[in-house]
Amino acid sequence: MEQDYRVSCCPAGLVSEQNNRIKVLDCTIRDGGICNDWDFDIPMVRKVYDTLSNAGVDYMEIGYQSKPGLFDPNKVGLWRFCEENALKQVVQGSTSKMKLCTMIDVGRIGPDDIPPAADSSIDVLRIATYAHQMDEALHLLEDALSKGYETFINVMAVSTLTPDKVDVFLKQLAGSGVHNVAIVDSFGAMYPYHIRYLVQKYRSILGSEIGLGVHCHNNQQQAFANSIAAADEGVDFIDATVFGMGRGAGNCPLELLLFYLNNPKHNIEPILELTEHFVKLRYDLLWGYHMPYAITGYLNLHPRSAIEQMASEKRAEVVELYQKLASRLEMKKSS
Repeated sequence: MEQDYRVSCCPAGLVSEQNNRIKVLDCTIRDGGICNDWDFDIPMVRKVYDTLSNAGVDYMEIGYQSKPGLFDPNKVGLWRFCEENALKQVVQGSTSKMKLCTMIDVGRIGPDDIPPAADSSIDVLRIATYAHQMDEALHLLEDALSKGYETFINVMAVSTLTPDKVDVFLKQLAGSGVHNVAIVDSFGAMYPYHIRYLVQKYRSILGSEIGLGVHCHNNQQQAFANSIAAADEGVDFIDATVFGMGRGAGNCPLELLLFYLNNPKHNIEPILELTEHFVKLRYDLLWGYHMPYAITGYLNLHPRSAIEQMASEKRAEVVELYQKLASRLEMKKSS
């Protein structure tokens, strides 16, 4: 029996070649931008763009598009708006086949704010919505499709919904014309068995014509494990970020995901070189696993309480935080 070329004690072929069909979406600048208010300069974003392209990544989510005037441009960086003049400075002269994405939040942008794809450097729009906003999300989707974009819909905080409510929005999406749908573990609450169940549920309702992926947060250090579970269940794409950069505890680390997928089309070396910059950045911005994030993840709560504690002088009082949040959850259960 042929041995695994890395781990000699195991036979080769334990991982299916279906991993080679999985597309990788990097959201370092968009999700990672939550850590620094999207304050990356253009040369840095161009460096990330070129690196991802050279590494064979399929999609780069470069930021958000937002309604003009919604945010103070003196308080947030360029990638909260992704205006065309900034985008052009990133992609100018590039022959990359990597697709460029932005995220649009339901309620923070309207159809009149989105140009046709033919007039934009953006190829893909990712619509972020909560289940109760689905009608408005579908309105944005219809507009995006008519303007020539590839589309994703990311239904956030799915871990807070009952199974019947998940069924409702999935049935709406099944006939919507959307190209891709992501399972989003917004609070980092899920374990691999949750992901496996949801991949099967989403697939059974959405069918095989709609691409299915995952976007995992690392509150309980499960983002990579959950991404592996999704890959093993046959998803079509997986989100990741360089060195796991993202809100709070961050996301699935891109470099680990590429190691696992082991796809010949990927070149890991440019990513490894890029991580050296993000290692230094992490010391300043403090994303990554910390106990307050683990607590909010375990309790299936938004990480805002953990983020507040990380910024306070009481960072070590994790027992007090757990007791406070757990009691709040118990009150919710009993009500």
